[in-house]
Amino acid sequence: MSAQIPVILVVFLVAIAVVNGFADTYHWYWTTKWLDMPMHFAGGTWLAGFGAWCQYYRRGISVPGFLQVLNVCLIYALSIGLLWEAYEAVVSFLTVGHMNSMTDTLSDLLFDIIGGTTVAILVWWQEKIKNIQISK
Repeated sequence: MSAQIPVILVVFLVAIAVVNGFADTYHWYWTTKWLDMPMHFAGGTWLAGFGAWCQYYRRGISVPGFLQVLNVCLIYALSIGLLWEAYEAVVSFLTVGHMNSMTDTLSDLLFDIIGGTTVAILVWWQEKIKNIQISK
């Protein structure tokens, strides 16, 4: 049982923050339209990893079946992803008078989902390999 957040999650969060800081400072989100795709993937990945750590590893609970892990990862990734999209919509409406396109919003949420699903697969696979090694 590990109550400390894993170093990989801290490093990944710092990396996301640094890239986001540069992207905001140098307007990369406006000049490189596709940049929000990997950023949403990274955010969904981080949130799902944090969720898996909170739900299983921090409490020393064995990882259940894939669908349960996927559920946890997607809840964490989408809960913040949906809040972020609502925040973006409000800020866009207040600053430029209209909200982002539905295509942009759905694309952002899709990449959050892909990131969360990737973590669910990795967590489930890691647990499966660990269980195989234990049973040998």
